[in-house]
Amino acid sequence: MTAGRRSAVLLLVALAAAVSLAGCGSGDRSPAEVAEAEVPSRVLGVAMDPWHVDEWAGAVGAPPTMVMEFEAWSRNRTIDTHFAELRRQGVRTFMLTWEPWQSVSADKGRVAQYVEQPEFSNAAIAAGKKDEYIRSWAKSVAASGLLVYVRYAHEMNGNWYPWSRDPAGYVAAWRHIVDIFRAEGATNARFVFSVNPSIFEPAEDWTKNLRGYWPGDDYVDLLGSTMINFGARKEYSVADFVARFELARGLFNKKFILTEVNTAAAGRVKWLSDLRTWLDTGGADWVEGLALSQAESRGAAQLGDRVGDLSWNVVDDPETQPVIRGILQDFEKAPPRP
Repeated sequence: MTAGRRSAVLLLVALAAAVSLAGCGSGDRSPAEVAEAEVPSRVLGVAMDPWHVDEWAGAVGAPPTMVMEFEAWSRNRTIDTHFAELRRQGVRTFMLTWEPWQSVSADKGRVAQYVEQPEFSNAAIAAGKKDEYIRSWAKSVAASGLLVYVRYAHEMNGNWYPWSRDPAGYVAAWRHIVDIFRAEGATNARFVFSVNPSIFEPAEDWTKNLRGYWPGDDYVDLLGSTMINFGARKEYSVADFVARFELARGLFNKKFILTEVNTAAAGRVKWLSDLRTWLDTGGADWVEGLALSQAESRGAAQLGDRVGDLSWNVVDDPETQPVIRGILQDFEKAPPRP
């Protein structure tokens, strides 16, 4: 072989190697892998549909980094169009509050909400009767290009949702769902064990009850909690909630995300400012984010005049906008995810 031909062959080999290495880059990553790589370290979400992101961002002065939605299983659908709109908006993170039931109107009361619904029971789910539906969601999440926090059957430690009725069955259903998501390659799903802090309940009783629902370390990615200061007779400070969050963290040793955050209108600016301070100091290392929820609260609807007014909204409340914008700015400074 002449020197010229040898040089040509070596050049072709080098080019082929370069092409091969390039093929191993981001273009060959699955949507699930891309989702995991392209999300902020700490997220601030809002409970709304994705088509209102621009409106919220315009009012607050910065866009949210996550959207949260409630989804009852009785709707029997996936929400791929919502995922597509989030990608278009540049929002890379979603929280799915995934409720295995036919939704019951809040005005019917707690007892009506708690009635067992056989089609969506823990036993039916664990036995595989909803596998087709669960698998469709696992595939949808895997293809979404988003990091998806799955807040399945939340506030299980209360007595106002049907999935709370059977702790052992709850664990079996949870594990069955996670196994299906894993089988479908939905590695971009983060399963959130989202409790009710039940500050009115003695800590010992709260802890004992909660342990019965725990699916196990291998089946939970993050702890979560509702954080609603109802005001009036259910006025709770940020510090009151933090005590419960730290108790849960001590029990299960997982990072945290606040899954449903709101406060009564009276004193809202101070309460939100206290929240911001804690998130930037005490919770900086172990709280991964929060979802601001200003939709109608079931608890508020059922408690009546025993609680304060939760009807305010940051979109049309200039006093609270700087605080929420400040939390977003604080979160932007967080170091990259490991």
